[in-house]
Amino acid sequence: MARSLQVFDIISKRLFLVLLLFVPTCLFSNNKADSLLNKLNTVPVNEQPSILMDLFVSKLDNLDSALLIANRASDLAKKLGDSLNYVRAEYAIAYVNKNAGNFQEALIHYQAALKSARINGIRDREKASLNGLALTYYSISKFDLALRYHFESLKLREEEGDKEAIAIACNNIGLVYYQLNDYNKALIYFERSKQIEEEEEFSSVYGTYTNMGLTYIGLGRYQDALSYFNRTIENCSEQCSELILVEAYLGKGICLQYFKDIEKAKTSYLTALQIARKNDFRIKRASIYNNLATIYIDMEEFSKATDYLDSSHNIAVEARTPRMVQNNYREYAKISFAQKKYKEAYQYQVLYDSVSNEILNEVIAKNLLQIQVDFEERENLEIIELQNKEINRRTTLLFLAVVISVLTALVVILLYRNNNVRKRVNRRLRKANDTIEEQNRKLVDLNSELEERVKERTEELRASNAALIKSNHELDNFIYKTSHDIRGPLATLQGICNIALMDIKDTMSVDYFQKLSKTASKLNRILSKLLIVNQINNSLPTKEDFDFSQLVIDIVDENKIGYIKKEINVLIKGEEHLHVTSDPELLKIIVSNIINNAFKFHDPSEKVSSFIEISFIKNDNQLVFEVVDNGLGINDSISDQIFDIFSKTSEIQDSAGMGLYLVKLAVDKLEGEIEVTKTEQSHTKFRMTISLI
Repeated sequence: MARSLQVFDIISKRLFLVLLLFVPTCLFSNNKADSLLNKLNTVPVNEQPSILMDLFVSKLDNLDSALLIANRASDLAKKLGDSLNYVRAEYAIAYVNKNAGNFQEALIHYQAALKSARINGIRDREKASLNGLALTYYSISKFDLALRYHFESLKLREEEGDKEAIAIACNNIGLVYYQLNDYNKALIYFERSKQIEEEEEFSSVYGTYTNMGLTYIGLGRYQDALSYFNRTIENCSEQCSELILVEAYLGKGICLQYFKDIEKAKTSYLTALQIARKNDFRIKRASIYNNLATIYIDMEEFSKATDYLDSSHNIAVEARTPRMVQNNYREYAKISFAQKKYKEAYQYQVLYDSVSNEILNEVIAKNLLQIQVDFEERENLEIIELQNKEINRRTTLLFLAVVISVLTALVVILLYRNNNVRKRVNRRLRKANDTIEEQNRKLVDLNSELEERVKERTEELRASNAALIKSNHELDNFIYKTSHDIRGPLATLQGICNIALMDIKDTMSVDYFQKLSKTASKLNRILSKLLIVNQINNSLPTKEDFDFSQLVIDIVDENKIGYIKKEINVLIKGEEHLHVTSDPELLKIIVSNIINNAFKFHDPSEKVSSFIEISFIKNDNQLVFEVVDNGLGINDSISDQIFDIFSKTSEIQDSAGMGLYLVKLAVDKLEGEIEVTKTEQSHTKFRMTISLI
């Protein structure tokens, strides 16, 4: 599948680039478009539909090029199963065809976009497609379908509370009613749109002004209409689309023509025509040609009028816009009648009536009525629901008012009774207050005496703390100096024992000297650990980056050498070359003593396969270090004492009882935690959590 898509991508890309060679050279004048085309050649095929849609937007000034790009995007997105970009591309194709007057083609692609958007839950594209369908049906005078899709669009936008979208939908519904000559209803929706746009300061308000102007023309209020057109033209030159300006100039021309200011009317029409030609607004050109024709009909210049009508009619027939075709037939009939061609005028009148029937036949009228009834029914249901809520709210308020009244009466009664009680209580309180004041005076005297005693005790405590700190400091110095002073004679004693063991052959003497040497070694280890205690107590933790996993391996290797009487299986679980930032000396004390403890207290029985499992992991800002062994274990009766100095977990081992004390001391220094538990297999487990911050 991946291979076929790759081949499809290569072939399609080359074909697409070849086709682009035949579009006008202005297609490549846009720097952004050039950048997108270059990017299209480098990205994977699954990213191309999105880039093609960006390219489409940059090419909207050339509808042929834009349509080519949108078709390419649709084919590729459909091939890839890219539902979002498929919907975007189908909408784009419909948009271009609609603007080009290819309304039937536009309807096909809008329907495809709407169907896919609904299936895939793409809400914003669903709204856009509904709007596009409504506007297209509006353009071909299918007003029942236009109204249906506009109401569907309005419902979605009201559910989301999007004010700008609601204003646009109301404006579009007003346009449909305008085309149906229901100007009063059109004005209702235009007014609603205008109110939202003015409150929110939306620039789309100028389009609404233009539509209201056209509606006022339908109502015969030409002065009101002209004021709206002028407001749009004066303020909309840079903020509005060219299409709105075309409508404004066209509407202004109609008003000026009504006021018999023919030259200004003609100028306004020609300005609208110039903008429409520039932007290829074919339908608007047809409307402008029709209005220019009416000027020349009034001036009895029937030749020019006919030329303009022919131009309008050709576009209207090609674009299949019945309303414009109908308007042209009406003007043709006027010309024929003015030229006393009554038969021809009658034929045009018949054509006019037939198109009228086509635009608003009985079925369409029923559809319009049903759509309007459905919408009004929905609005009525919403109003009824709101009214029910209001009734419920008022009922609740009434009930609360009754409850509050009853409670108020009860409160008044209670207050009256309480007032009488309070008077009696106050008399008793006055007596009690006198007693309390006397007691307070005594308490003040006692408090003063207590404060003096507290001050004396505080001074005594400060002196005691200072003496204790001094004693601890002197004790640390004593331990440090004594350890150093004793280690010298011990080293001499061990040396003498070693020499004696080499020279003396008497068995009993050898035994004595071995015991003496062993005792001296044990005492030396105790002194070393006392020095470590002093080192931990008097040092500040440092921060260095080092390889923790290598430290564990080195300590395990050292202990393996010291315990060769029985094979102990050691399993190390942890990240290789795990680097941590902490005090290496304190961590070494922790690791070496806890691992040495596991080796030291292994089960000497040959029936037991001894093991030690070591694991470590760095989690966020913590180092978690665990050691599990199946050694002799810890007696439950002394489990809460194992971290005390000189505490022994087993009497059969040669232990000074300081290893776990050193571990606890170092863990506390690093602001960590240590706990000892038993596994499900009753193995001993030490878990240390060290902070690395």
